[in-house]
Amino acid sequence: MTDKYSNYNQDMKRFFSIIALLTLTVNILCGQEYDSPEYISLGREKARTKVVPYPTAEEAQALGAGMVASKFVRPVKEWTRTEEADAVVFTSKYVIPFVWLSRMAILYVDEASGAYEVLINGQKVGYSANAFAPAEFNVTKASKEDLNTISIRVLKDHFSRKMECFNDKTEAHIGEVFVMSQPMIRVREVLHNTRVDMKSEWANVDLGIVVKTESLNPKKARIHYELVAPDTTVVTYGHRDITIGMRGEDTIKFAAQIPYALTWCAEMPVRYRLNIRTQVEGRNVEYQSHMIGFRTVESDKEGNFFINGIQTELFYRDFDPLTVTDKDIIAARVLKYNALRFKMGAVPQNVYRMCDSLGMYVIAQVPINTSKSGLSRQVGGNPSNDPRWKNAYLDRVETSYRTTRGHACVIGYIMAEESSNGINLYESYLRLKKWEAKRPVVYIDAAGEWNSD
Repeated sequence: MTDKYSNYNQDMKRFFSIIALLTLTVNILCGQEYDSPEYISLGREKARTKVVPYPTAEEAQALGAGMVASKFVRPVKEWTRTEEADAVVFTSKYVIPFVWLSRMAILYVDEASGAYEVLINGQKVGYSANAFAPAEFNVTKASKEDLNTISIRVLKDHFSRKMECFNDKTEAHIGEVFVMSQPMIRVREVLHNTRVDMKSEWANVDLGIVVKTESLNPKKARIHYELVAPDTTVVTYGHRDITIGMRGEDTIKFAAQIPYALTWCAEMPVRYRLNIRTQVEGRNVEYQSHMIGFRTVESDKEGNFFINGIQTELFYRDFDPLTVTDKDIIAARVLKYNALRFKMGAVPQNVYRMCDSLGMYVIAQVPINTSKSGLSRQVGGNPSNDPRWKNAYLDRVETSYRTTRGHACVIGYIMAEESSNGINLYESYLRLKKWEAKRPVVYIDAAGEWNSD
């Protein structure tokens, strides 16, 4: 009996020693986590073009992707700002109503002035080293019914500053923030592609509705879709039944034909409306409405652009993306400009939507500028040729692409600026070209190397 208890005590001591060692290791890692360019995010959802759910078809069609309070959307405003040694902290409140308790709660942060972490009710739930593209965090478990406290800590000294030499004089701030509710099986994203034949009066469009579940058990849903032309004619409609396994994802695909004359371009920024309704167990659980401009973009080796198969010359006007308004864009259109050039940094999603609706071309910029590190590719030189920074580069390329690819106005990508060259920009170029075969990917400072169209 004594031997049994002696062995038990030894096992328990060993167990607690292991726990203590793990705790110490975690504490050390947490202290060092922001020092490593390999640590780029925590709790961040896969990037997507902005999605906003609504409880009725009427609200979805009237409000679209706007941040407007509804049964399923809670804008977060009235921030209190405080200063800490390592961060500028923005704090506010949001409410989780009873009807959300069987659904997901997703926090959306449009942009910020630098790397940040997110705390809900004092619990750290998210972190993003890239503050210049929208990010979403699943805050379901951290939230409680009724009132919740949110803090966004914009970090002062962070490795990402080496990638953001465009950002020296920017005052600490955060952009649009809201908490939204989606069902456990939900429409995560809408994808589309257009094919034109200059000999035909018609264009072919392919659409995909990406459906995802967070459930640990298989989930079933019926997804209804309706594509509506600008004159309210229904182009196509239908529904698909879908079953997805544990935390799985699948895509519903369908195709349609539209008149070539109603493809999107600067002269005629025609957009179609895709209405989506999700049913689970016979109940309507979510509505979405997406405005889509169908168009093709290609470029040749001489740098000429072809929109819907027609060569198009671009005339740029420079704007600050954080202050530009629809009146600015309209004035630029009156002056015969058909393209906007934004300074490096965050471009809020509502600006891309303005450009979609008003017919302005945009070449999106990936927020990478390492000019202060010099041109050297040797060890200790520019991060563009340091393998330790690979994840940080690829993350910025991926989030920039995934959050803008659905916008008709985005006709190409600038991969970086003043960042020397090297393995990370080679990998970034290859990654972008893998996803985007037609829209040009440009790095002006490539100095004749192959990683620029």
